[in-house]
Amino acid sequence: MVEHRLSSILAMDIVGYSALMQKGSASLLKALDELFRSTIKPKVKAYGGRVVKLMGDGAIVEFTSARNAVLCASEIQDLMGSDPPPYNHPERLALRMGIHAGDVTVSGADIFGESVNIAARLEAAAPEGGVLISKLVADLAGSGLPLILHNEGIRRFKNIEEPLQVFSVVPKPDGQASTTEAIGSDDVRFTKSEDGVNLAWTLTGKGPPLVRAPAWISRLDLDMRLPHLAHFIKNFSKAYSFIRFDARGNGLSDREIPEMSFDQLVEDLRAVFDAAGVDRAPILGMSQGCAVASAFAARYPERVSGIVMVGGFALGRAKRPEQKDRDRASAVQAMMKVGWDDDYPSLRDMMADMIVPLASVEDRRQFAEAMLKMVTPEIISRYRSVLDEIDVTDVLPHVETPCLVLHCDQDRMHPAEQGRLMASLLPSARFVSYESPSHIPSENDPCWPQIKSEIDRFLAECTGTGH
Repeated sequence: MVEHRLSSILAMDIVGYSALMQKGSASLLKALDELFRSTIKPKVKAYGGRVVKLMGDGAIVEFTSARNAVLCASEIQDLMGSDPPPYNHPERLALRMGIHAGDVTVSGADIFGESVNIAARLEAAAPEGGVLISKLVADLAGSGLPLILHNEGIRRFKNIEEPLQVFSVVPKPDGQASTTEAIGSDDVRFTKSEDGVNLAWTLTGKGPPLVRAPAWISRLDLDMRLPHLAHFIKNFSKAYSFIRFDARGNGLSDREIPEMSFDQLVEDLRAVFDAAGVDRAPILGMSQGCAVASAFAARYPERVSGIVMVGGFALGRAKRPEQKDRDRASAVQAMMKVGWDDDYPSLRDMMADMIVPLASVEDRRQFAEAMLKMVTPEIISRYRSVLDEIDVTDVLPHVETPCLVLHCDQDRMHPAEQGRLMASLLPSARFVSYESPSHIPSENDPCWPQIKSEIDRFLAECTGTGH
């Protein structure tokens, strides 16, 4: 009986092997043997891998974990660039690597199949000293890697029928880990709303203030694990004092609340501005946070220097002209009240799939589990009712501050038409659409680098920082 299994395959080879052999085969083979024994074999073993086969100029390695395959490849490449290198040879040797995951056919100690072939194609396309991985590997590895995955776009490979989205693995710069540690959410503070609700807020990073309006549901101590938010926090905490808070009924803020209304969400934003000592700042709005930020700017124009809007909407589902939107609003509210705490697969999994569809399966599942810790079934139903009744069409024409309106063209949570409607009603807005199914782009979404660049430029203009 033929055995099959799911594996992550790392293919590697020595760059310029044939030319090096011509210069001196004995010294090269001795150096490669030293490299294998001192570096490659120990690292593969440490990450639970298995060397399937050694060729003269490379190797095929099998892992049960995509994450371990990526980490192992990165560490080997780091050691290859060390000084002195982990071998004795007159010339600097370089490896290139490729990683893919999928079904393999097992024959004795050997493995075969398209996954092995694709890993070899990725390896051949990798630059000197580089690692290329497929999107499938990136998804399986999940977020939180101590590495940067740079989107290299869609590529076609010889004898591989379907094109592949490819990422290159880039080590984080020195000091990156300490920077990430510095932007955690342990320093949680509290302020009271005008009706006495305790609101949990935090500030990360240094620089001019940037305030995030309350969006969807949240819990400050989980933010850095969430695929729709962690990369925003990391990016903006590098240049700004990034202030964010849990909305009433959410996360670390009071769960027992006297009122849940859109007007109160706006006033809660003012309370956090005051508690953080912010006189005037740009606001980052995401989803319903765009409407909250707009109403705040119309009410307190002197306090807002600009608004970034990602995935926003002017009309909640219950206010939209299509009957199916209103029906969906009622159905989702009812489902949230009775099914919010269901086991997997759950309504929360569906929400995670709609918000960050391009995040890894692991990250979406973790997001769904985190949602249960953010809010109770009773509160989420009340909260959803408030969001469905949002209508800021009369407010938007009175927003004087510049606005950057960003929306993904295939957003299934709130369609791009809602973003265009907001931009059309704002006196000073620029609308930019991106090709993506995301509501809030995850870090591995191909449009994230473009969105990040747009936001960075806009905020630099708002704050006069030139970042």
